[in-house]
Amino acid sequence: MSAPSRAALFDLDGTLLDSIPAFLAITRRACRELGWPQPAPGYIREVMTLGRSPIEALLGPVADADARHRALSAASQNLWKDVFAAEARLFHDTLPVLQRLAATGWRLGIVTDSNHFVVSRLTEAPGCPPIDVIVTRDEAPARKPSPSGIALALQRLGLAPEAAIYVGDNPIDIKAAHGAGVRAFGITTGASRREDLLPHNPYAVLDSLTQLHAHLAETAPAPTVRGELVSGLGEASGFLAISWVREAIEARLGGPFYPGTVNLAADPDSAALAVGLRHDVRLKRFELAARDDFCPALLHAVELTHRAMRTPALLLWPQVPGYPDDKFELICPIPLRTRWALTDGAVLDVRYLTLEESWP
Repeated sequence: MSAPSRAALFDLDGTLLDSIPAFLAITRRACRELGWPQPAPGYIREVMTLGRSPIEALLGPVADADARHRALSAASQNLWKDVFAAEARLFHDTLPVLQRLAATGWRLGIVTDSNHFVVSRLTEAPGCPPIDVIVTRDEAPARKPSPSGIALALQRLGLAPEAAIYVGDNPIDIKAAHGAGVRAFGITTGASRREDLLPHNPYAVLDSLTQLHAHLAETAPAPTVRGELVSGLGEASGFLAISWVREAIEARLGGPFYPGTVNLAADPDSAALAVGLRHDVRLKRFELAARDDFCPALLHAVELTHRAMRTPALLLWPQVPGYPDDKFELICPIPLRTRWALTDGAVLDVRYLTLEESWP
C-alpha cells in the first residue's frame, strides 16, 4: 500500500515570498506623496506582527486617524501593484524546498490573506512545482487567525489535519494552524522575530525554509491500512470478557468497550505494511502481558473510519506463532456493525496514532 497523502501548506508573504521590503517601499512612497514623515525602523513589524494601527505607528495619536487611514490606503492602493511587482522576490530557497517536497510525495498548498496577483509571483516563476491547493482572501471564509482558510485547503485536498503542516511568519499563522489542528511552524524570514513566534507554541521556529526538511521525518503522518469487514467466529468475546483482560483494555481505551472484535480482511499490501509497523517506535502501543495460559498481545491505538464516521479503537495482535498477517482484530467502544449499519464487505481504514497524538 502506498504511503498516505500528506500536505505542506504555506503562508506566502514573508514565508515563500520576500515581500516585506515591498510593503515598506509602498508605505514610504505613499508617505512622500502625502507629505508625511517616513516610517520608522520596525514599522512593518509593529503593524504586521504586533497589530499596531498603521497611522499610530507612523504618526502617533492623531485626532483624524480614520481620515488619515483612508488617505494612506488610497495612496498605497494606487502604488502597490507596480511597486510590489518590482520589489517582491522569492526567497533563494523557496523553489528548491518546494521542488524537494513535491519530489518526495508531499502535496503543496498556499493559504494566504493576499490575493491571486501576489500568488502569481510564485506560481508563474520558472521551476515552481504544481501547487495542489490555493486559498486566498478571496476564497477563505475569514482571514487569519481564523483557521477557516486552512480548513478549506484540507477539505479540497481530502486530508485530515494530522496529515498536514503549515508554515508561516506571523503569530496569526500559528494561531490559524492550531485552530485547524495542523502542526504549525514559525519562520523568521518575514516581519516577526523568534521572540514574537515562540509564545504561540509552534512545533518549531525556522530561520530559513531549508531547515524545514530536518523536521519532516518527525511530522510525517502515521500510516493507514485498510481492510474489508468480515464475520468473525466469536472467539474473542470470551477472552475480552475475562475480568483482568477487560480492566486492562478499558484502562487503555479510556472506558467501556463492545465485548467483541471487529474483523477485517486486509489486502496483501496492507497486511505487509501492518507487519512492519508492529514495533514502530513512533506509534502509540500497549502490551497485554501473558496470563492464565493466555498468550501476550500487542495493542495499537488507532482511529477506525468508514466514510465520514470515525471512532478510536485498539488493533489487537495476539502474540502467537502462525497468527495470520492479513487478519485485523479491532476493539471498539461501540457496536460498530449496528451503529454504522455495516455489512460484510464494507471497507474501513485503520489509521495508527503517533505518540504525540492525544488518546483516547
